[in-house]
Amino acid sequence: MEPHVSHGGNVYDAARLLSRDPSTLCDFSANINALGVPSAARRVLQTAIGKVQHYPDPQGLALVQAIAEHHGISPENVVLGNGTVELIYAFPAAFNVRHGLIIGPIFSEYERVLTLANARVTRVLARSEDDYRPPVREVLEKVEHPPPGWGMRRLPIEVVFLCNPNSPTGRSVSRNSVYRLLEAVKRRDGYLIVDETFVEFCEEKSVIQRAARDDSLLVLRSFTKFYGIPGLRIGYIVGTEKSLWELRNRLPPWSVNTLAQEAALACLQDHRYRERTLLFIQKERPVFRRALERIPGVRVYPSSANFFLVELPGPLTSHQVQAALMERGYLVRDCSNYPGLHERMLRFAVRTSRENARLVKQLQQVVQAQL
Repeated sequence: MEPHVSHGGNVYDAARLLSRDPSTLCDFSANINALGVPSAARRVLQTAIGKVQHYPDPQGLALVQAIAEHHGISPENVVLGNGTVELIYAFPAAFNVRHGLIIGPIFSEYERVLTLANARVTRVLARSEDDYRPPVREVLEKVEHPPPGWGMRRLPIEVVFLCNPNSPTGRSVSRNSVYRLLEAVKRRDGYLIVDETFVEFCEEKSVIQRAARDDSLLVLRSFTKFYGIPGLRIGYIVGTEKSLWELRNRLPPWSVNTLAQEAALACLQDHRYRERTLLFIQKERPVFRRALERIPGVRVYPSSANFFLVELPGPLTSHQVQAALMERGYLVRDCSNYPGLHERMLRFAVRTSRENARLVKQLQQVVQAQL
């Protein structure tokens, strides 16, 4: 069997390969909140169905206002998107990107969108010997001391992309580190775009309020991971009115549907769900990590998010182990296709205590059988 999953969470592809119902698979490949869809969102989805006879609010004003209030910023600083991917795909045209710098390993769509726009891509990749900490210092060196021919007045890289916490590594950097990078990029007239898709798990590292008043900084957020609603496709970006002007003009009308807007609003107002999630992760994440580390030869990297990057012992490959676990009904993310990682890297989401224990048992059996 040849598993073909370009991103995590493709339960439908896996189900077709296995000739099984998707509901019978346990998905560790997508970093979705294991507590499931918030009950407040479930209730809203049941009652809001009558609203689909009308077009969605094109600005999503009720949700935008709630997001702004949540972060203590102005509604003019928020733009909704059909998932953060839609917003990412608007970047090259909105900011006239001819050359982008990616701090990797990182979500593949950043490089793909730059390539589609015929923009040059520069990668600065984290290293295993540094436990895959984002290489901010190396990026600062490139920005502050550009190679000969890059010019001294303007940064020839229009946009720098940082994911904090990073996916797939789970590593994060401090708010002050992001600010140092921002100041360096500003001196070269560039933009810093920070993807905070997983920052709810370490909110103290968010720079979202700074983005509302700094033209050179934009911050991406998503409802997908923390609130467990990837099928509804909704995210947003925060920036100044000036920085968001062209981005707004590049988005199609009505891109965020009514049900997504209503569910996201309910999620944002469900404070109990948020508290339960943070308590759940604080409890389950260290237990899951210790269990994985007990498997001989397995290395688990530190994580600030709801998943772990795991390195398998040689001569095993992530492709072999992913396929073996899939046969047993467990989906995991093969990370060998990330630039900067190698053929023995997997990523596991933190799921419920029972599911985590079952996954560890299956992984242990697979590793022992193939060594």
